[in-house]
Amino acid sequence: MAQGDNRKVTLKDVSKASGLSLITVSRALRQPETVHADTRARIQRTIDEIGYIPNLTARSLVSQRSDMIGVVVPILASSLFADFAQGVSRVLEPEKQQMLLAVSDWSPQKEEEAVRTFIARQADAIIVTGFSHSDTTRKLLGKFSGPVVEAWNLRDSVIDSAVGFDNYAAAVEMTRYLIGRGYQDIVMVGGASHHNDQAEDRTRGFVDAMRGAGRSVTQDTIVEFDNPATIEGGVALIQQLLGRKRKPDAIFFLAELPAHGAMLWCMSNGVSVPGDVAIAGFGDLSLSALLPVPMTTVQIKGRDIGERSASLVMDRLEGRADSAASHDIGYHLQIREST
Repeated sequence: MAQGDNRKVTLKDVSKASGLSLITVSRALRQPETVHADTRARIQRTIDEIGYIPNLTARSLVSQRSDMIGVVVPILASSLFADFAQGVSRVLEPEKQQMLLAVSDWSPQKEEEAVRTFIARQADAIIVTGFSHSDTTRKLLGKFSGPVVEAWNLRDSVIDSAVGFDNYAAAVEMTRYLIGRGYQDIVMVGGASHHNDQAEDRTRGFVDAMRGAGRSVTQDTIVEFDNPATIEGGVALIQQLLGRKRKPDAIFFLAELPAHGAMLWCMSNGVSVPGDVAIAGFGDLSLSALLPVPMTTVQIKGRDIGERSASLVMDRLEGRADSAASHDIGYHLQIREST
């Protein structure tokens, strides 16, 4: 093609430039195993030279597949959800699938918009975070013809499939651990649980473990911050908590970034951890083990959740699995020096 010609390159151009019939070129792209390797290499060289890009929309009309998987995450600032997206991508890439990634900012409305867009773009499957959806989103996903995975939590009632871990049990276990260590004034710091089933289950787990041990839970026992969780938010919260007349001797952060902020502030201001106050987190980001006082936390395998979610989707799409399923990735209490 002449320089400066902005006309869209077509399959006919590939045929003409390679000196091969249109039928041969088309077959090489649609059924490469039926075309000799040397011929396929010749066609690929021509494609690279003239910049041909296949029309995936036209191909999807024939195959009834778009080869696109929609994924909704609440945020990407946390490396846990970045790891999750990376895990999804790691499975989809060898399968020649593309991930359509949307960020909801914990907003049911934004999640609904993303799901509508995925369906409009003929996504083959949809992966969402958690079970807190608007009524409309729930109806859309319920009528969606492809696989649906709700990730990051486990509950009895699911739309189709679930991949995650028991947020409630993880919070119960960490709370019982802190009680067992002899801490008397334990405070839980968590994100807003409205439209966030993971935060709701973690808070419920903390409250049930405290009451089960005969501990009172008051408005001072639970501190809520606005999502998204940040390091800066943790700095402000630790100053607020340690400024109380009755200071907590242990703080359980239900998100990792504010726990890091609290730890860093303590180390910079002569507050001993765990001597003056014990700090535990939830997530086990890479920094947690590298802090001068390594932090006790609930270890979550975000990448594994992403990989299992994507594998479940592909198994369903390729007929390797006939029915929906729920998968418990599990969690682990990572006990370190901060408690």
